Amino acid sequence: MALSVVVSTSSMAQDVHSIKVRKPSAHDQYGERFLVDAVSLFVSKVNQQEKRYKVEQIDITDRQLMNFESYLERGFFDVNYFGTSERLEKTFLPVRIPLFAGLLGYRLSIVKGKNLALFANASLERLKSLPVCQGSIWADSDILEHNGFSVLRVSHYEFIIRMLDAERCHYFPRGIFEGAFELAILQKNYPDFRLVDNLVIYYPFPAYLFVRKDQQQLAGDLKRGFEAAIADGSYRALLQQHPLTRNVFPLDKWRDRRFIHLDNPNLPKATPIDNADYWLKLDP
Repeated sequence: MALSVVVSTSSMAQDVHSIKVRKPSAHDQYGERFLVDAVSLFVSKVNQQEKRYKVEQIDITDRQLMNFESYLERGFFDVNYFGTSERLEKTFLPVRIPLFAGLLGYRLSIVKGKNLALFANASLERLKSLPVCQGSIWADSDILEHNGFSVLRVSHYEFIIRMLDAERCHYFPRGIFEGAFELAILQKNYPDFRLVDNLVIYYPFPAYLFVRKDQQQLAGDLKRGFEAAIADGSYRALLQQHPLTRNVFPLDKWRDRRFIHLDNPNLPKATPIDNADYWLKLDP
């Protein structure tokens, strides 16, 4: 699945640089809003010492021309976020701090109401036997396939929804903070869709801000601003208050859920998995 921020360093007056970020396509596109809000927070920390950046929201009118990796590569944006992989880290420069504090790796599944019973006490082997829909180029597809799941790779989100409705796949795992707000939108056209919220699939899967390889100064400044926001508590406050992520809190409500842990074979070796300041943990 995929959500993103993009930054460009075109010079402005007084050496203030514009960071180009994708403008949210709609008010309820909370993932796109989070990108703008997070980058703005990190920039505000950098600007406390020296006014260096201004966040500029760029509207993309035709979103079918290219994918968001291409938008970043070609400079339409300067920063975007993606669930990381070795391929992405070779192509772009990562700000190697998990966006969402690593919560993207916790997955809840959207299903048709008639199929809820399939997941009540489903074993790992049972989950593997049920067809699951994911994006054709999403890292999630590779992770699930590596763990033995029956993955149907689908080119567009809208096609996934249609396949789920037609029961060509039985479930659609989403990030733990994505499922609830996506379901609220989907139920306008698919009122029988439900969320399996008592079974959580987990694999280590950090989302990072990415910039182009030639923007090392920008990457360093974003990391500095991110670390400052973690240290002073303002990033945790953003997670707790933002409409995208606030429903995950309080964290202790997840303690009695059932968790299934999977391996992520494509997790880059440089992932700061042991830095406790960067991650939130939901299961005991």
